[in-house]
Amino acid sequence: MSNQSTPPTHDPARLYFQAPTNYFWRWAEAGEIAEWENGVTISYRDELQVVVAALAARGVPPLGAVLLLLAACSEGWPTSGGQGVLAGLASVFKGRKGTAELQFYLNQACRFMDLVHALPPELRTGPKKLHLFQEVFPPATTHRGGAKGQKPTVGRTLSFEESQGALAQWASGRLDEALRQNGPVVGAEYLLADLQCLDQAFQRFPSTELLALRLRTGLDQVPAPLPEPVVPEVPAEEPTDLLDQLTQDPRTAGLARLTQRLVAALRIPLHTRQASEQPLGGIADVTNRGNFDRLLLSELAHDDLTLMARLVNNEALYLRREAPPAPEVRPRAVLLDTTLRMWGVPRVFALAAALAWTRNSQHGRPPAPVQAYALGGQQAEPIDLASFDGVVETLSRLDVALHAGAALLDFARSQPAAADSLLITDAELLRAPEFLDALAEAKTALHYLLTVSRSGELQLYEFHNGHRTLLSTSSFALEELLLAPAPRRPQRNLPPTSGPAFLQQQPAPLLFPTTGLRVSPRNTFYQRAVGVLAVTDVQRVLYWPYPHTGARELLPEIEPGDYSVGTNCTTELYVLVSSAEVLRVYRLGIGGPEMEVESVDLDAELTHSEVVEVVFKDLCFYVRRGASNLVFDCQAWNIKERALARLPEAASSGFKPDFGRVKRHINNGYTPLLRIKRLGVNGSGDFVVEHHVLQLRRKQSPHSDDFYLNSPSPNSSSHRASDIPYAAQFVDESTLPGNERVRLQRFRWPGGSEAVVDSRGLLHLRSADASVPEITLTLVLGQPLAFWAADGTVCGPTYFTGVAREQSLSAPEFYEQYLRRFISSLID
Repeated sequence: MSNQSTPPTHDPARLYFQAPTNYFWRWAEAGEIAEWENGVTISYRDELQVVVAALAARGVPPLGAVLLLLAACSEGWPTSGGQGVLAGLASVFKGRKGTAELQFYLNQACRFMDLVHALPPELRTGPKKLHLFQEVFPPATTHRGGAKGQKPTVGRTLSFEESQGALAQWASGRLDEALRQNGPVVGAEYLLADLQCLDQAFQRFPSTELLALRLRTGLDQVPAPLPEPVVPEVPAEEPTDLLDQLTQDPRTAGLARLTQRLVAALRIPLHTRQASEQPLGGIADVTNRGNFDRLLLSELAHDDLTLMARLVNNEALYLRREAPPAPEVRPRAVLLDTTLRMWGVPRVFALAAALAWTRNSQHGRPPAPVQAYALGGQQAEPIDLASFDGVVETLSRLDVALHAGAALLDFARSQPAAADSLLITDAELLRAPEFLDALAEAKTALHYLLTVSRSGELQLYEFHNGHRTLLSTSSFALEELLLAPAPRRPQRNLPPTSGPAFLQQQPAPLLFPTTGLRVSPRNTFYQRAVGVLAVTDVQRVLYWPYPHTGARELLPEIEPGDYSVGTNCTTELYVLVSSAEVLRVYRLGIGGPEMEVESVDLDAELTHSEVVEVVFKDLCFYVRRGASNLVFDCQAWNIKERALARLPEAASSGFKPDFGRVKRHINNGYTPLLRIKRLGVNGSGDFVVEHHVLQLRRKQSPHSDDFYLNSPSPNSSSHRASDIPYAAQFVDESTLPGNERVRLQRFRWPGGSEAVVDSRGLLHLRSADASVPEITLTLVLGQPLAFWAADGTVCGPTYFTGVAREQSLSAPEFYEQYLRRFISSLID
């Protein structure tokens, strides 16, 4: 603006925010962007202003150091060329003043910037980025001066008092005109001061893990755990619940499923009392609340208007009866018919009803004691329905009598009438005259009658004053409940005990390349807060939590079908697989390095037909198939409801078909190498896969060397380098344990060394020299390769190795210790 005046040259704000003439960064877009000298953006002005303001309370470090840390936090740091800009600037300064000190601190600063970039995105982006800056630049780093031993450089840092005015002046725009002009020419000590700020942080946080620990906990090391008390080993307890025991045994799993249905369907009526019995005791008190039938008789002496006024104003008086000291609990008896008509399906149906009646009685308030009897042809015998062995023994009880009339009369004469008795028998017997005569004679000893039929119909009757009244009727699909396979939760996917060492690790020690995935709304699900979940062409379930990491394999194989996905947005993903053959829910843990998997089979719960609709809402799957439906609660991990009037409206799951973003999220620019027919060692001693040569590509910093699969040009002199005089011969092809769609091709060299090409984008190498650990590498083109050795050592970018590990080697070191030894065993 024309009325703005240029600040004086000694102004601390101008000295701090102005870019030097010959430095690694400059202002662009009228001071709105700070960029590298090569034109790549470092930071926007708004972001830089927030960071400097957050540091102002403790004194602001040099602006160059702040910009270097901002560059390390951005996703584009590895490809920005900033490392090259700094190296070129250091070379110019060294030419003026030869010193090894500048190169040392440059290497230290670049190593720290790589360390910061390896942090999880949530620790170096968003609001938590300010915490990172405050930890990296404590008050001690804001000393006024340059390198150690140098004279103070005014304007390199800002004290608390200076920072308030400088920030206000910069934010107001009064510095914009001055910032369009470059500052003075600076020397090596200027760059050295910025680099030393990052070196000081590198001394305090020499690894990504230590820095992440500090940011998450405020601690520099995890406290040592307390010594664990010595606890004697206790064998795993068997399930104590009877239904759980019945579910785990294949002989009684169907009986358990049917019992669970009947527990919900059977309702035991309240005990009926005689007409002369009072429901409560005597009069305990007078109150102004109650029912009209308990009004004091004196209230009725008032005229109508007065009585109405007293009722409305809660002034009328009522009698309050005395409550009994404890509710009366009547014992119950279950009479199970075991005669000829109950053989087959009715016998199992009746036993399930007896178990359900017993369970409801024992879980009532208060619980009622239950005694069960088996009715044969002549007498009633006690049976045990409270233990697994007792239930199995009851299933084996058979009597050749036509009906249990004689045994029913024997029970009526020998047992007191104080118990509420239930008779369970076949519905057809209600048409048999001989049995009806016995039932009429014994009905004074019975309170309820429950009949079952082979078609799955259940009817409950109540006896009152010698008359039988139908209370309820229910129908069940006995064939589906009794014969369907039991619901299961498969155990954790166990690695195979043979084959490449990589396959025997759980979880996989490397992240996977993206292979065999055609992105579509049917198999790919993306949510920014969670990441990407996809089912590949070979039915693998892969998960990418962040764009800067490879894929985690949550499931080696999942059933084909339609997939519905939900999440709790923090630690779990839920996948429902639905088709005419399968209906199953998977719970996939994504909150830690251990990928926990659980599943439950719901196919037996619904009729066999196509799934009409699936809705995920409030952490529940609402499923309708045919004429039946259910609600599965993913958090409680059980069926919440089976009779649903209608499905709710589909809520937004948060998973979007943003395929452009998804493709960038699951692939950082590489191409997987899949079709491999030849591999070995060329005449130069390089390992070759197809016509791609495994070579070390050196960068300006020795810590950034990486291995690549390079493709020589057909016209170049190095084209012959792809010839393979020491080639491996194809031996056979097998499949991956756990997924028969994944191919494993085995090659062998004459000396006994082997290679296994894994169609998931991996190559496994086993040397004939037993002292050389097995090696696994990623087969990708266009990006650095990652390696894993069977002793736990890794090499390569964290995109495939995950977070930085202690057993991590640089590419030259890994080559000398592992690859060169493997190649030597092939040539010798």
